[in-house]
Amino acid sequence: MISILIAIGAYFYYQKLAARNGRVGWKYGFLGVALCFAVQFSFMLMYGFAGIILDPNHYVQEIDFNTLSLVNILAWILSLIAAWIVYGYLERRWKGN
Repeated sequence: MISILIAIGAYFYYQKLAARNGRVGWKYGFLGVALCFAVQFSFMLMYGFAGIILDPNHYVQEIDFNTLSLVNILAWILSLIAAWIVYGYLERRWKGN
């Protein structure tokens, strides 16, 4: 649920940036959403591979991926940082034009 809220926030954040600079807002809004989900997915994938490599029996038991865990919190923080960095890059790039 928090991932969806982060993605919605990124959508509106990027959409406003694009509108201020005369760009198509919804395209950059979806860029923000895709960026957030891609970073979270990549982080979870790397965590899963690390768990399998370090302990082959790591995923023998049943896992509930909907719980609040440190891995989820780190993925959310990394997605916010990535969205903020790309936002700053786009803002600097468009100010030059």
